[in-house]
Amino acid sequence: MYIGNNKITFSELDENTILVKLKDNSETKISKELFDIIATEKKGDGTIMDNINNHFAKKFVAELAYYNLDFYMVSNVAQSMGVLTHNLREVLLRKTFECSGGETIPLNKLIIEDE
Repeated sequence: MYIGNNKITFSELDENTILVKLKDNSETKISKELFDIIATEKKGDGTIMDNINNHFAKKFVAELAYYNLDFYMVSNVAQSMGVLTHNLREVLLRKTFECSGGETIPLNKLIIEDE
């Protein structure tokens, strides 16, 4: 079994998660549904991350094409996705560490969390 150019072995951790192991003994967890999409019997190209990125890039471009949008929308929407996820992360940091954002996490909260 392969994901891209990586020969893999795998095992189910639970009904939704697969543990993928590479020849170098590194391993990663991946959703079963995504694993079923990107795993193949034949050796392909790229890394596991390349294949995941390629899968979502194709879905993303197909969605934009469905709405008859142009080439330049790809970078605009991708940038907006980055801003959105950054903002969502900052909201979570503010709630978790009771601060105004990632740059203002009180050090005593970090030390307590690390112990």
